[in-house]
Amino acid sequence: MKLSTLLLAPVLALATPAEDAARDTLTALLGDLADSFILEQDPDLAPMSFTISSSEGKVKITADSGVSLTTGAYDYLKSNDNMVSWTATGGDSIKQTPIPLPASQITKQSPYSYVYYNNVCTYGYSGYWWWDWERWDRELNLMAMQGINFPLLVLGQEYIWNQVWLELGLSQGEINEWNAGPAFAAWFYMGNLKGWEGPISLDYQERTRQLQKKILAKARALGMKPVLPSFSGFVPDALASHLQDSSDIKLSSGWNSYEPVHYVEPTSDLFSNITSSFISKFCAEFGCETETANYWAADLYNELQPPSADLDYLSSVSNSVYNAMQKVDTNAIWVTQGWMFHSDPEFWQGDQIKAFVTGVDTGELIVLDLHAEQWPIYKDTDSFYGTPFIFDTIFNFGGRSGMYGRLEQLSNEIAEATEGENTLVGIGVAPEAIETNPISYDLQFDHVMNPGAHDIDKYVEKYVARRYSSSSSELLSAWQLLSQSVYNFTSEQNYLQGAPGNIIVERPQWNATQVSCCAVIDDFYDTQDVVDALGYFLRADDGKNGLDKESAYRFDTLNTGLQVITNHAYDIYKNIQANFETNDKDAFESNVQIFMKCLTLADAILADQPERMLGFWIENARLAGGSDEEQDQMEENARMIVTVWGPDKDASLHEYAFRLWNGLINKFYAQRWNKFFAEIMNMNDWESGFNQTHFDDEIKEWEWEWTKQKGLELPTKPNGQGLEVAKQIYSFVTESRK
Repeated sequence: MKLSTLLLAPVLALATPAEDAARDTLTALLGDLADSFILEQDPDLAPMSFTISSSEGKVKITADSGVSLTTGAYDYLKSNDNMVSWTATGGDSIKQTPIPLPASQITKQSPYSYVYYNNVCTYGYSGYWWWDWERWDRELNLMAMQGINFPLLVLGQEYIWNQVWLELGLSQGEINEWNAGPAFAAWFYMGNLKGWEGPISLDYQERTRQLQKKILAKARALGMKPVLPSFSGFVPDALASHLQDSSDIKLSSGWNSYEPVHYVEPTSDLFSNITSSFISKFCAEFGCETETANYWAADLYNELQPPSADLDYLSSVSNSVYNAMQKVDTNAIWVTQGWMFHSDPEFWQGDQIKAFVTGVDTGELIVLDLHAEQWPIYKDTDSFYGTPFIFDTIFNFGGRSGMYGRLEQLSNEIAEATEGENTLVGIGVAPEAIETNPISYDLQFDHVMNPGAHDIDKYVEKYVARRYSSSSSELLSAWQLLSQSVYNFTSEQNYLQGAPGNIIVERPQWNATQVSCCAVIDDFYDTQDVVDALGYFLRADDGKNGLDKESAYRFDTLNTGLQVITNHAYDIYKNIQANFETNDKDAFESNVQIFMKCLTLADAILADQPERMLGFWIENARLAGGSDEEQDQMEENARMIVTVWGPDKDASLHEYAFRLWNGLINKFYAQRWNKFFAEIMNMNDWESGFNQTHFDDEIKEWEWEWTKQKGLELPTKPNGQGLEVAKQIYSFVTESRK
């Protein structure tokens, strides 16, 4: 070949790592439809911006990073009625048709530098501790599409901490005695507990170490800025015995009914040295930025009280924590939750908050206003006294089951924060658990590139068009009812922590008003709206439009059916109590049968959704164990966190993380209610009242033994009968209400 021919040959530019990462994400979620996009990275473009145009018969996305490329692609897909979601909440609704080319160029830039995601608690309540790479890969893809560039990624830190403690002279046995189990590691690292359901094996540490490497590699390739773990001050009990001077090791104020944990005084050299040891080892193992910022999470007072309210002391604490980070990482930025300011307002008065957050120079600390859609701290603190903050939502406490949302309030609060004069640098979600109520997440992340207040009625119309392939008017009618009722909690009282409590999961008693510590049982909406919505969902499937095969439709119909039958159970419960109080044993027995049928139907409708099956939860938890003994430990962790919680049978957090799951209803909740009703029926004298204390003592023992069971045969695969059960529920409840 002539030299001139070689010189004239076209030069194909190699894809950048960001383009490759974005391409992989689109391919994983869209399949062949990903070929409809041309992805081009231009690092000179503004962060979190993209331009959409047409080129070579395809949709061309030009953006500054992998995340911006995928966000641009998804924003365009949404405008053409496509949607991605968790598999557990219906999965992706992608119309496999040619994507129309844009009529003209589209350019968008987000007003947010940071789009945050995750909560320390999510690692426990959503099973991050047992996820494999396939599940993490899927989650990272979903993050990238939604514009998330600032995720909390703290897996694998156990491996690093083990090295730190061994270097300080502790034996492996002393470390193991202190380590909590994988499901409870979040509260362990926040200093709320120690040793509970542990230890964490070296084999598990190695597996999570390797997993974290993959997670961080993909996140960084996409251009995400991961928030990494740092030292919050909590140390093994045995550390003091290995130091010549242990005066800087003290006991915390304690949390719930767990023993107080030892911590290192943050202003001490010991605190600084441990921070340096951890960060240097973490960077050596997992890599850190050398030219740009690294973000380190440290939460010293998560539902723990500082030893002093003195303003100079609080200022010196935060200053010392940051200096300890900066000592080994000159690019360090500290990220901390603002939850403590909400959870303990008596201690954290304005002066105390100001002293703490201004102890660090502006720009070196980012505060997560963790529950801002409901309790925005920034409003009462002059934007954390000039400190950059991120507007976060929690949405779900403990992973509690139930339909719930604040769509209008959420959108308005985001718009107010974005348009106001403040130090807002980002938005995000920090749920205690994910994979619930997908519409709330969809709405929040839609604000990333469309930040103004949304007209909820119009938004719901677009949501329905994206969610299903059918244009059935019944689907829109169903969602109009839901958006105006169960997804429209706007009470000025703000008394609900996410989904209301549910009578099925309540430890059996009369006059039930709240599940465990925190979940108020409250029908804040007209429950008939949800019944009617279920009717619309069922009528939308005409047997020809293929809706019954669509996972999003099936999830929404089954989810609504579950809410209908559990609401009905609460009505029947009140009837049963009235029967007891009037000594009407025949009516009592009849209504008990109806109540238990409600539980049976609730359990049955969930047998069609694997992620809401106790068998699925336990099976996957056991797979995270490397030995028979560790698999049993994983199962106990899995059972404990969704029921009793701990640390004993009198735990105040029992049912904090309640789940309406197949298997959990019929093997746990229904068993308790059967015992309750049987004891009442065996009473000779109803007028003397029910001995609740005696019952509670017995049922607590039974609950505790249940958490220790192993190898219980439970279904793990969906049975395909969910829509039939939904029809049964609709008929059963509508007939009962006539």
